[in-house]
Amino acid sequence: MPWKKVRKQARNTHALGYSAAGVVVAVDAANTRFRVGDRVACAGAECAFHAEYIALPDLLAAPVPHGVENWEAAYTTLCAIALQAVRQTEPSLGDRVLVMGQGLVGLLVTNLLKISGARVLAVDLEPARRPFCESMGAEKTVILGEQNLSDEVRAWTEGFGVDKAVICTATQSNAPIEQAAESLRDRGRLVDVGTTKIELPWKLFYEKELEVRFSRSCGPGRYDPGYEWAGNDYPIGYVRWTEQRNFQACLHLMAAGQINLAGITTLRAPFGEALRIYQELLAAGTKQVGVVLVYPENEKSEGREQKAEARDQRLEIRGQRAEVGNHKSEIINHKFRLEVVGAGNFARTMLLPHLKGQIAFGTVVNQTALSANHVKTKFGFRTAAADSAQSSPTKRPRWC
Repeated sequence: MPWKKVRKQARNTHALGYSAAGVVVAVDAANTRFRVGDRVACAGAECAFHAEYIALPDLLAAPVPHGVENWEAAYTTLCAIALQAVRQTEPSLGDRVLVMGQGLVGLLVTNLLKISGARVLAVDLEPARRPFCESMGAEKTVILGEQNLSDEVRAWTEGFGVDKAVICTATQSNAPIEQAAESLRDRGRLVDVGTTKIELPWKLFYEKELEVRFSRSCGPGRYDPGYEWAGNDYPIGYVRWTEQRNFQACLHLMAAGQINLAGITTLRAPFGEALRIYQELLAAGTKQVGVVLVYPENEKSEGREQKAEARDQRLEIRGQRAEVGNHKSEIINHKFRLEVVGAGNFARTMLLPHLKGQIAFGTVVNQTALSANHVKTKFGFRTAAADSAQSSPTKRPRWC
């Protein structure tokens, strides 16, 4: 990556979070799935931030069923990532599956494999993870450095090797891939979930005729703006398990008590302690596994009602403005409008959604014509350009 791009990225501020749960306080009038007061699980690195209020599209939210608490529903995105990995693994009843890496996602993969009828061998570096592996359903746990993985696999599988292996590690070492491949039987399947280095030793993979698959986050629809942001769902007859349907499946399993979230939640803390918690998570030898950040629940009801009232009024005003008529918006466009240079992730997810309807949008300039036109269409800008000098043939606007 060019050093200028690295320096630019280092200066950028990114909102944190991609898995949350809460209560709907406002909804688009055209939406037919949700109502104010509904509890929902929220997903998306582009919108499900750590924030008191978030705005997100329909297919990145799922209704929370009765019996599932909000702190449990906050795990929905992570559970869906694990569930998609299990779908890619395609375990059969009685299959012996090795799960390499027992972090949060790895533990959830272990739990979901157990639910599916597979037998799980959990592998990790930290001895402290052993009780968590066992609580999530691992039949056997191997701690690298204390036990020899090859010997343990040979004894556990009567010398045949495991049927499947799921990689849930995050490392620049190729060791997990090589260890998993050595543990697999002939024509076994390896599924990658984590962000780990992958170099396939040709001789080992060729002689065993191993199959390699990747698991794409929460499932089909992820990273497709037409699905996630435009709301174009995939027909169930062609794509049975989409990102949204994986959310719903996970929430159903939570309601049935089949996902042991209590077993991996080591801390539930107020959001005000987030900085300290992040520092603790980054420290070597941290004991934390699943951490849930909770917003204040004990606000005065009067204060909550005032907030909700204020948001309702603002939404009502937005609706009225939309109904006034185009002639007034045209006058506003000439006298006062917003011009934007650089509509990156922060602008698209944090700024523009809140400004839309409050001020007329003029021209948006982004790095490529394709991205500029995407923002233009999504937010209703009058024009789009890839170069600020080309934005207006007669008058160069003031840029914000």
